[in-house]
Amino acid sequence: MEAERGRVPGAFRPPKQALNPPAFSVSAAESWALDRSRKEAAALFRLTALWYVNFIRQPVPSERKTRYTMRVAQSQNYGISAALTSAFRAPDAGLVGLDTRRILKDGLCRDYIERTALVDLVAGHVSRPPDRTIGLNDYSVVKYAARARIFAAEADHILRRKGRQHLKGGRPHVLVIGATAAIVGALIKRGFRVSATDLWREAVGKELGGVIIQSGKTANARLMMEADLAIITGMTLPNRTLPRLMELAKGSNTSTMIWAITGKNLGHYYTEHGVDSVIADPSPFLLLPFPMTMAIWRRTT
Repeated sequence: MEAERGRVPGAFRPPKQALNPPAFSVSAAESWALDRSRKEAAALFRLTALWYVNFIRQPVPSERKTRYTMRVAQSQNYGISAALTSAFRAPDAGLVGLDTRRILKDGLCRDYIERTALVDLVAGHVSRPPDRTIGLNDYSVVKYAARARIFAAEADHILRRKGRQHLKGGRPHVLVIGATAAIVGALIKRGFRVSATDLWREAVGKELGGVIIQSGKTANARLMMEADLAIITGMTLPNRTLPRLMELAKGSNTSTMIWAITGKNLGHYYTEHGVDSVIADPSPFLLLPFPMTMAIWRRTT
């Protein structure tokens, strides 16, 4: 309280002051999106398509092979959510044609993955524009590498703003929660000390990008205390681990960046509740052979 009283209005707040962990649940994000959209025209939110996608991806030989299930909710925008599981059932045809807000209010979603995609869809119509956009238009392997460099550059931006005097050690330490070889490798090339965790059992104990992957179940609390910045996969929202991760970050005064494939439209919401930066990644479509745009939201206070 004393620190809050003494804070200069408009000054950049450290994570221990800025983060609001209870806000990082699906229900909290849903309430925010529904409240902001209540006066908007129904035509914006008519669900025109609900995609259930089950796929396996390995962008380059050095990357892990991962199976994903994805929900894509489409109106005049789209929302997206993914998980590390497979699902073979068909979408509920009865939802298509309804107002997405009604589906959420009436609790008609089958699971948290579907619910997150619909919340993301609504948020996309009521969020502020990103602070920066970066177009990528090349072969998939070139875009894959360029995306990793974007994450490394944004990590550098966050830690420079934080200031060397606030680092926990002499060398900036970045924790990647939801590991991928290219991003880990790009961070190492930038000179960061890098740790990485994952909940996917097949990844634990393997080397990706020059780092041995540790179990998120057992290592996240310890590594969050050591890290200056945590890059967190957006899949932690539908799997309901994100509030706990934000509690750890707040308690450790660790800056945060969310890699928003899942929840690509939630950058405004996340930064409003204390995340330092959000990078919206239109994967898996990013790696298709046509131009795509990465978007970045940044917390300014």
